[in-house]
Amino acid sequence: MAADQLMAVIFSWVSEDSHRGALARAFRGNLGNDARLQAKRLGLLSIHAERQATRKAGLALV
Repeated sequence: MAADQLMAVIFSWVSEDSHRGALARAFRGNLGNDARLQAKRLGLLSIHAERQATRKAGLALV
């Protein structure tokens, strides 16, 4: 999955009332203004994206 596609998927979760929605909002808002926190958030969001990709046909991580 290309970086722009990954970001589109992540930002599509912003309106969700879920853990990944809260992560996406924190990532988008750069809460804490800390690069290490942002990297951790992106890592967790990438895990969520990978899980979603394995559940949905047609969404590839390559």
